[in-house]
Amino acid sequence: MTPSDRADSARKQQLLELAYAHVLDHGLADMSLRPLAEAIGSSPRVLLFLFGSKDALVQALLARARQDETGMLEAVHRARPEDGLARTGELVWSWLADPGHRKVLTLWVEGYSRSLGGGAGPWAGFAERTIADWLEVFAAAQPPARRDTPEGLAERTLLLSVLRGALLDLLASRDEQRTTAAVTAHLRTLESPADDASAERGGPGDRSAGRTDRAARTVAAPPSAVYAALLDRASLETWLPPDGMSGRIERWDPRPGGGFRMVLTYLDTHPGTSLDPADGPGKTSGATDVVDVRFAALVPSERVVQQAVFESDDPSYAGTMTMTWHLAAADGGTQVTVTATDVPPGIERADHEAGIASSLAHLASYLETGP
Repeated sequence: MTPSDRADSARKQQLLELAYAHVLDHGLADMSLRPLAEAIGSSPRVLLFLFGSKDALVQALLARARQDETGMLEAVHRARPEDGLARTGELVWSWLADPGHRKVLTLWVEGYSRSLGGGAGPWAGFAERTIADWLEVFAAAQPPARRDTPEGLAERTLLLSVLRGALLDLLASRDEQRTTAAVTAHLRTLESPADDASAERGGPGDRSAGRTDRAARTVAAPPSAVYAALLDRASLETWLPPDGMSGRIERWDPRPGGGFRMVLTYLDTHPGTSLDPADGPGKTSGATDVVDVRFAALVPSERVVQQAVFESDDPSYAGTMTMTWHLAAADGGTQVTVTATDVPPGIERADHEAGIASSLAHLASYLETGP
């Protein structure tokens, strides 16, 4: 390759990334070369020289979108596919439901729907390749004895259909809580009786390990105000504790790599009685949960990623749980979506999601009515 060829290749890749960022915001349906070239600091002539034609550029953009999708599927494939189809479906849905992926998924749906028309255009084969990609990952998650049976093929095809349908619903409605509940209901049907029995014993088939819980709420405040409330010590002490608890922050370092230590105390809800520490529901003691939180990522007005470790002698609460707070501008304020991954098995899903929803309700009240 000559220096000139290398320069052209580098420029082509640079323009492809710029064009990809543009179509994520504007779609491919009405794309024309002149406005696109102006938006990315190029010219139609340069784009035609590097890509050959508009159709070839569209094909390159679809391939770039598919690269993001296959990257996700490869990561899922590496994440212990032997854990089974339900766990694999949970990991895929966690990626699909992430608000940070809405743009690429909207573009993916556009490419998928256009390819259904057939023909030899730039969209040809996109849907078929996508189906093959997904089914391959799901097949790897099935036991070998089931993988090559008609029942195994039907099982993974149904999972693909459920996830794809839920994704279309989510993109249209933005209702992550409802669509996640529907996906979760289907994933539970994929757990075998042996898995369930092992889970009851706390054995390796326990699907609570590595579990993902979610809750979402629209808050009548701009993303900047929500982000500020996530990084203010006094604010967190006010709204973060769920119903029935109070909170106190003992250590505070609001920066990436920093974090805080919070003591959550269960409130005595029955006047005239006291909570017996021996019988209380706390993870650290009968009346308290103590959690150390590290700020893994802070993206102003967009995302806060926390890694939480509970102080407890009970191994069912061991491990690091990641809490991701996604903020997205929405009609009337900010859509706040909380995704908890690798939830310790000692934490009941229903209780945990109710607790997150309670904290979100307190956050909304705090921001909408003032401290």
